Amino acid sequence: MQSPDALTTTNSEGKRVGVFPALPPKKGFWEVRRKWVQWGMLLLYVAVPWITIHGHPILMLDIANRRFSILGTLFFAHEVPNLVFVTLSFLMGIALFTTLFGRVWCGWACPQTVFIDRIFRKIEAMIDGDHLAQRKLFNAPMSGDKFFKRVLKFGLFALISLLLGQVFLGYFVGPKDAFHYLLESPSDHPGAFFTVMLLSGIVLFDFGWFREQFCLIACPYGRFQSVFMDQGSLFLAYDEKRKDCIECGKCVAVCPTGIDVRQGLQFECIACTACADACDSVMDKIKKPRKLIGYGSLLSLQGIKAKVFRGRTILYATCLGICITALSYKMANRQIYQMDVIRAIDTPYQQIKDANGKEWVINHFKIKFYNLDWEKAVADYAVSKDAEAQGVEIIRSPAGSTALNIESGKGAEAQFFLKVPKSDFHEGVAKSSITGIWNQGAVTNHTEVTLVGPWK
Repeated sequence: MQSPDALTTTNSEGKRVGVFPALPPKKGFWEVRRKWVQWGMLLLYVAVPWITIHGHPILMLDIANRRFSILGTLFFAHEVPNLVFVTLSFLMGIALFTTLFGRVWCGWACPQTVFIDRIFRKIEAMIDGDHLAQRKLFNAPMSGDKFFKRVLKFGLFALISLLLGQVFLGYFVGPKDAFHYLLESPSDHPGAFFTVMLLSGIVLFDFGWFREQFCLIACPYGRFQSVFMDQGSLFLAYDEKRKDCIECGKCVAVCPTGIDVRQGLQFECIACTACADACDSVMDKIKKPRKLIGYGSLLSLQGIKAKVFRGRTILYATCLGICITALSYKMANRQIYQMDVIRAIDTPYQQIKDANGKEWVINHFKIKFYNLDWEKAVADYAVSKDAEAQGVEIIRSPAGSTALNIESGKGAEAQFFLKVPKSDFHEGVAKSSITGIWNQGAVTNHTEVTLVGPWK
């Protein structure tokens, strides 16, 4: 049994030790179920860019245009409060899930585990053989056979990585554009080509070689689990009280991170259940009850049933509810077409007389439009009908300027003057209303503005 203080993937000098896990029993109770879940997740990861809600992507991270589609709703980088609530809801959801189920996500549904288990390790087993043959080949000196297998294996890994890189590009530019880019010259879309090469390189490095080191070193979730989990959280628990272990080592042989589950709860464990299925197969052979290793908690090992509603779960569920409520409120009051009217930095007001001797007061304003829709919008502005009836007039600057074309996620600014009868002012103040007109009146905004003028 390994020392609990030793990291199985490094030696005494800190250098990496290769991990060559055996495949879990094909008909193992958990392996059968995990296989179907993982194939479903693999298809989901490939299909997500194509899934839409009301014609909009369910998930797209359009970094170039600083806009993000989450569940069909479009967010922009400048919408800090909305994005903060989205992020907090996601983190609180992870915290609650981890407190209840431990690292089940890591072993069952994480892309790292799914693609390695269902694609990369399958190819490796076909070319290099089982885990014993893989270890022997790894330690053998370079030869013609080893060189051929390495070239063949990593050649296939590289091809699959390129395909996955192209798929993942759909998360950033949309699947249709990603497909069209594939049919066109890389020089036509250098940014997309560089992104695919970068993503493909990351996939090849991680899934083809780095593997368990990502879970142990780079993945922040593995580190956070010690904060989120409590004594009632699930993990792959070894029931030491049963005294049925025959020291066969099968649980260690199949572990993808190379740990010994008998040492208790460890942050390296990704709860993949390979050790549980391997142990069950041995228990069947020696006519002992199954579940010597199985999902449990620190409380269950003491014979205590863990409650679903406990301190951490109540705290995280409450925080999640607050975040979702706040986000829902923000989204319910969110305007897709936004308009701000602010006073320009200029002389507070001007007084003029027309040819008939009537006195007027002019104030200078700026109007800013923001388009948070998926498509380009056309914006215009005017005084409201009641203000127009009182003689208020807009003077555009420059004169004769027309409606503004505003791209998705962009803004536009215009300047104008409000010409108001002096008689409308009371104690140096008058009120008026500006109407924003979007897409030829399909949507309108109304903003009240305060004008300053002479004190009567």
